[in-house]
Amino acid sequence: MFPTNQRKTLLLLGFSALVLLASSSKGQSIYRAVQDASSFGWLDQFSLNSAAYNYVGPQACVPTSSVNVMTYLQNVAPSYFGTSLTGSTYGDWISADTTLISPPYMNTSPTTGTAFNRLPFALNEYVVQDYGFTGVQILGMIPDSVWTASPAPEPRPSTIVDSLPTWSYLFGALNANSGTVLGMTYSSFSGGHAVSLGGFDWTDLNANSRIDYDEAAVLSFVDPLDPTRGADPIGGAKFTTGRIWEDQVPNPTNPFVVYNTLVLQYDQYQGSALWGSPADYGSTTAYLTTAVSITVPEPSSCALLALGTLGLLLFFRRKIAA
Repeated sequence: MFPTNQRKTLLLLGFSALVLLASSSKGQSIYRAVQDASSFGWLDQFSLNSAAYNYVGPQACVPTSSVNVMTYLQNVAPSYFGTSLTGSTYGDWISADTTLISPPYMNTSPTTGTAFNRLPFALNEYVVQDYGFTGVQILGMIPDSVWTASPAPEPRPSTIVDSLPTWSYLFGALNANSGTVLGMTYSSFSGGHAVSLGGFDWTDLNANSRIDYDEAAVLSFVDPLDPTRGADPIGGAKFTTGRIWEDQVPNPTNPFVVYNTLVLQYDQYQGSALWGSPADYGSTTAYLTTAVSITVPEPSSCALLALGTLGLLLFFRRKIAA
């Protein structure tokens, strides 16, 4: 289990509550937070698509996005992390990815990928236990339907909220300079994907605290299928952008339960894959199903993201009670 910090945990409530309050008291609210793309790693998941890695590349999106996120953390908090987490070269990133795909961490399968419920444990094991960065927290939102889809290595930590990700969590994580891995489930076919959160831009035109489709909100992220703006390995990270909105999706096992879900639509990688055959993934629509963040060890940052996560928990409890 993760070590808990009750003071930080209590702070989790405030941010989302303030966001929701502010948006309901104005005619229009703007939510814009974008991290520096040049600070992220640009590791391509197909870097592991060889016999040496059991050809796991097509399924390595979760560990690869984690490496790109941890590289971001090294760059925004160098005095704390140094280069311990992912090193300083592309080869170092591959080595970190190789560790993360292994059974003690994410146990990434060449056929089924990574179970999302392993992500918080793997990051805690790697960042906190292996490297001793006890000043960070691993926070997130993973609903029970996803958590129980496959056996978790340990019980759910208190820092992982039983809920689908919400826009206020993403906005809070970005403002806190935290590194966040987003998991998504495709809407039109089986499977899912993971990316590194980089930005959020939304104007709530009608002040209803809900992202309507016609408000054209934008999510930015580093996609491990297409992470670089130039030829590997010297290109530098780039953001992919997609349209994001909220929709109601029925629970497939209980039609009386409806989820309020963030939907992401974007063009995935199209062209000649750097590490494989030509690829054309086309337009993709997916539901955001998990968000797991590593906080930057600064009091203001920890407090801000903390305000974001537990606030969501209270908000959901209030909605359920209503």
